[in-house]
Amino acid sequence: MSDKPHSGILKDTSLRYDTPLKGVLPPDWAAPLAACDIQTAEDLYECAANCGAGWFRSIPGIDADMATELMNWLDRCGSGVGEVTERFYLPGRSPSLQARSVMTQSSEEGIVPLERLRVPPELSGADGLNRAPAAACSLDAGTDLEALRVWLTARASNPNTEASYRKEAERFYLWCLIERKTALSSVRAGDAALYLRWLEALGRTDEGAWASKWRIPQSRWIGPKNTPRQSAAWRPFNGPLQVASRRNAVVVVRQLFNFLKNTGYLIFSPFDQVSPKVPLLKGEGAPQAFADRSLTEDQWAEIVDRIVSLPEGWPRERMKLILMMGKSLGMRASEMLDAKAGWIVERRVGFKVRTAIEILGKGAKIRRLPVNAEQKAIIEDALAARGIAGLGAADPETPLLINLGRGRNAGGPMTRSGLYVVLRKFFDDTANAIAGERPMDAAKLRASSTHWLRHTFAVSALGEMSVNVVQAAMGHASVATTGRYLAPEEETMSEAMEKMHAL
Repeated sequence: MSDKPHSGILKDTSLRYDTPLKGVLPPDWAAPLAACDIQTAEDLYECAANCGAGWFRSIPGIDADMATELMNWLDRCGSGVGEVTERFYLPGRSPSLQARSVMTQSSEEGIVPLERLRVPPELSGADGLNRAPAAACSLDAGTDLEALRVWLTARASNPNTEASYRKEAERFYLWCLIERKTALSSVRAGDAALYLRWLEALGRTDEGAWASKWRIPQSRWIGPKNTPRQSAAWRPFNGPLQVASRRNAVVVVRQLFNFLKNTGYLIFSPFDQVSPKVPLLKGEGAPQAFADRSLTEDQWAEIVDRIVSLPEGWPRERMKLILMMGKSLGMRASEMLDAKAGWIVERRVGFKVRTAIEILGKGAKIRRLPVNAEQKAIIEDALAARGIAGLGAADPETPLLINLGRGRNAGGPMTRSGLYVVLRKFFDDTANAIAGERPMDAAKLRASSTHWLRHTFAVSALGEMSVNVVQAAMGHASVATTGRYLAPEEETMSEAMEKMHAL
């Protein structure tokens, strides 16, 4: 066996419990494991969890260095498989775990995702000031982190909801541990009130004023957008939060505490005595922000011209498909990423058989939208550019959006961050082409993002259909949400103001 370290041999890839090891490990690593019936990431995890640090000794072909690297790899990439702890390593072979203690104030790695969090015993919440008697608790949780994970499992009904809940709970929990040095189950009303003030100041305050009020520099909380969770550069924020994001943060954390109180884990919710109102800061609160995040006909014409100028091939057809699904079907980003060939169906509507797309949206609700010939042709062209048979002949599970044939996940399903990046680059390129002659339109395009396509659909559709029909098309639970795209008073005032003389 080799006596040299194997660090760096194993590539980072997101692991599921059923990920086949032969597809992600080098053959000379996967073969010895397979010979002992260790076929998946879960098999590897269970073997180490059950046998302890010496799990590899009965597997010919796996030495101590390889075992250490495999455990490091599981720790980096297998958060959904299980938690890798000190007992998975031989003595002295887990420096990476020791190095990322959450309370090392001098280290940037003190702020880490939940799956890498190592909470000191005194802050675990096992003896939290707000803990209810164990006999009255319906949760199988002895610590705050365990309780938080139970809440995520119980209340996150789909992956998008789970991601949103985890993000806000993660931010608050890290703030409690690192800024307040307080267990979640010891938080009181004063801490709850301070959290909103902290969110309002983050990313908006000069360092001197910040340091006079808060312990941890704000630069330690903010990092680049879309940084992978496994990266050392990951941070829970990528800039100041706007009012809608601050409101969502408070709503989610309130829900967390209400759950912990109602299940008997906590005696009270510290947010019960804190006002639920999230105030507007200076410069916020522009009227009808939803309607303003839509693109005009002239701006959309520039987008179409840009598409036409792109070289033929899958990148162009994919961009056309993204724009069509957002702007003319009003699909959410998550719905675009989940869309499959099998979503396109033929259904009898009235006296005609029509092509439609059956979209699986929020809350696992399906809405059916008609697809016209032009829209269908864009889908067919996108599949043909990938060498896939047309609709009806293609495998129903074929994703409509995939990555290009390069990079770490070539040909795999697009991620939310991948969709964001390609669309932002396209908008930026379009803006650069018109910046000289139409700088304001260019600025609007540069500010655009994935959800602006859905906003544009809403504003365009409301000019042709009733608000109730648009509500159904967009999958809004309430007509009030759809109504936020309407601005009748503003439109009337604008028409009148155009007639006013400047002098």
